[in-house]
Amino acid sequence: MSKKVIVVGAGPGGLATALRLKGQGYHVEIFESESRVGGRMRGFQDGAYAFDTGPTILQLPHLYDDLFASAQLKREDYITFTRLEPYTKLRFWDDSTLELTTDFDKLKHQLAAFRSDLPAAFERWYAEETKKYDAGYEPYLSQPARSILGYMRLDELGTGLRFRPWETLYQHFWNAFQDERLVYALSYPAKYLGMHPTLSASVFSLIPYIEMAFGVWHPQGGFRALAQAIAQGFQDLGGKIHLNTPVKQVWLENRQVQGVELENGELIKADTVIVNADFARAAQTLIPQTAQGKYTENFFAKKQFSCSTFMLYLGINKRYDNLPHHQLYLSEHIRKQEKPFVNDSALDEIDPPFYVCNPTPVDSSNAPEGHSTLYVLVPIPHTGYGIDWEKKAKSYRDLIIKRLPLLGFDGVEKHLVSETCYTANNWQNDYSVYLGAVFNLSHNWLQLGPFRPPIRSEYIDKLYWVGGAVHPGSGLMTILESAKNTAKFVEEDLVKK
Repeated sequence: MSKKVIVVGAGPGGLATALRLKGQGYHVEIFESESRVGGRMRGFQDGAYAFDTGPTILQLPHLYDDLFASAQLKREDYITFTRLEPYTKLRFWDDSTLELTTDFDKLKHQLAAFRSDLPAAFERWYAEETKKYDAGYEPYLSQPARSILGYMRLDELGTGLRFRPWETLYQHFWNAFQDERLVYALSYPAKYLGMHPTLSASVFSLIPYIEMAFGVWHPQGGFRALAQAIAQGFQDLGGKIHLNTPVKQVWLENRQVQGVELENGELIKADTVIVNADFARAAQTLIPQTAQGKYTENFFAKKQFSCSTFMLYLGINKRYDNLPHHQLYLSEHIRKQEKPFVNDSALDEIDPPFYVCNPTPVDSSNAPEGHSTLYVLVPIPHTGYGIDWEKKAKSYRDLIIKRLPLLGFDGVEKHLVSETCYTANNWQNDYSVYLGAVFNLSHNWLQLGPFRPPIRSEYIDKLYWVGGAVHPGSGLMTILESAKNTAKFVEEDLVKK
């Protein structure tokens, strides 16, 4: 009889782990409190308009091929990906623009307009990043976190030094290009790691490299469809998903997993339990106090968490087919290196940077013919900084709507049919995200690798965590790596049992 595995939460990490384990022959059941799978990327429907709510950038498509292949399935049977070219357009504080693309001739032509020596600088940077990726991705991002001493192997000293760990991300790109537009264009992903580039480790230069080397993609039907696709593959193999079925807590006896207790009081037996929920919230609510170990309210109060996001989901009776899928406005304030700009501790009501996703030109499934949807994101303080969103939401919404023409979205307000706004409070209360910090624990040196919560529980036998809080960190790409390692640990431990 196969061992039974329960997954708590149907976010991307839980779904991916469940699919892998089902492919290995385990009896796997997922318990999800919401009415649809996906966690933060479950999306929603507002009349005729469909919206993604979580990730909008798909990197390294081979990770998804590998995920489905691990269960003897073909990813293309479940969902198709469209490559985006150019993949991101940026507008800077000085009104100059840059289109990021995997067409290096076009990219270098733009760089030459910035400064004549930049194309050669880019070639040097790209060649060095290729070496870093080849040497570092598999052992450091793809494999489980090691102990602190495990990262001090003499045979890997050269690789570690290649990453120049003493540099910040800002210093890394400044040394490469001496142009702040390129510095912030390439280091802006640090914001989604909960860090300002002047505080973020230079190792994260691999993120823009990965996008340049392997492209940026869009799943047809949106990321909500990607969640559904993984769930469908899991169910096609006989996996069970229980929607609208919240878990009250993990059922333990003497710090040994027995299964889960549902909100209705029912006890469900299992050989092992995997929790795919916001770690800081779940560690304090799903685990009995006697087994929480160090993961208490006081522990999390001392940790650094990412920013939250102010979101506008707009349904519009107009198309913007001439505008890119991904756009960023990097304002003058992105360059400020003092508080509150460096740590998102106060709301920027003057010149905030912002991001817009315009998916309809490559995926018309989200809106009626002639209409479109827009996904607008503005980094904001998490709820720990006490912004009164009941008072601020309307005025902030008006500010952002008025700024959309900076990225070419003219006349949006005149064409609005559907509008939904999320603040940090929505992420905290509606999605059970601790502090509404949507990108989880920040990725400073004391919260990386062995300093992040481990996948295997330190305190409870046969309990595992998967998601953005554990190694290698937040982001869909890294959560898929987390899921792969979670399935690996479960397999190792259940075989021993």
